[in-house]
Amino acid sequence: MADICILDTSIILNILNVSNKNQNRVKVIDEFETYAESNCRFIIPLVVAVEVGNHISQNGNGDTRREIAKQFVDMMQKTFDGSSPFEISNFDLKLEWRNWINEFIDKAGQNKTPDKPNEGMSLTDLSIIKEYEDIQAKNKANKRKHVNVFIWSLDSDLIHYGHSY
Repeated sequence: MADICILDTSIILNILNVSNKNQNRVKVIDEFETYAESNCRFIIPLVVAVEVGNHISQNGNGDTRREIAKQFVDMMQKTFDGSSPFEISNFDLKLEWRNWINEFIDKAGQNKTPDKPNEGMSLTDLSIIKEYEDIQAKNKANKRKHVNVFIWSLDSDLIHYGHSY
């Protein structure tokens, strides 16, 4: 069974080549090809799709935003119809958030990382981490061949949730 890769916003922004958000594009594309060759499953959390859309709408002039938005929508449409290497998460947002939203109070109040002492964990990052934990738990319960679940991110607060290669 293939590893499961949960994509963070930073990765999709580089794949889409969004100006001012694509500093690691070459590295991301190289890693993407490696993961794809290994039949890795790429999961896009719904909150990540929303955050990518927000970054696109706040970046560049109207023509640039429109062109990147078109690429993003095309990528997402292919994701929804199963003709891309990506899958949208199967996360029941309402139910899951209800189960853990109170954790956000502490996460927002804690320092994100030692080098970001005035910033707490975002609700998006908490959602991604909770989805990671949920997918890991489901895979352990299946008792099938071990599947490595990891968050692929360029952000210092999410890179601790593993890489497969």
